Amino acid sequence: MNNSPQKYLLNGLLSVVMITASGYSLAETKKKAPLLDRNDFSIGAGLSINSVDGPVDDEVGFQFFGAYELNNVNLMEGVRSSIEAGYMDYGFDGADADGIWATFVVGGDISGSVNWLARAGFDFGDDSGLMVGAGLGAELDKRTRLRFEYVIRDELDSIQLNLVYKL
Repeated sequence: MNNSPQKYLLNGLLSVVMITASGYSLAETKKKAPLLDRNDFSIGAGLSINSVDGPVDDEVGFQFFGAYELNNVNLMEGVRSSIEAGYMDYGFDGADADGIWATFVVGGDISGSVNWLARAGFDFGDDSGLMVGAGLGAELDKRTRLRFEYVIRDELDSIQLNLVYKL
């Protein structure tokens, strides 16, 4: 059986088994990347001065939100993007004074720790519809950012001051 076809067949089968087994063990030891990276999550909260058209006085409201950085969405060099979703209480009396919202946010550095941002999305609350905004931010440290924004909804305009913390 030195040079017989059975020897070649047996060696070939053993080789296939060994290669398959080694590939399986390598695949088992490789860690799969998670769908979402917890280092890309942020939480935030802030105060706002809200105004509506008509004879109603401006009111102070609050909001809190969560954000996720989209590191794989590169619109252009130096521009970061994220998605944000939150809850806002507009501060007005009555039942129609709050809502949830979701936006796509882009931003980039201006100089040093100062950066810009712009947002577009939807308000699903009492002032439902399109919302857009823009503002400036300042990094207080590696994980904390202060943002000043002007946001426009269908019937409500707000000036917001938010503190964002990267988890």
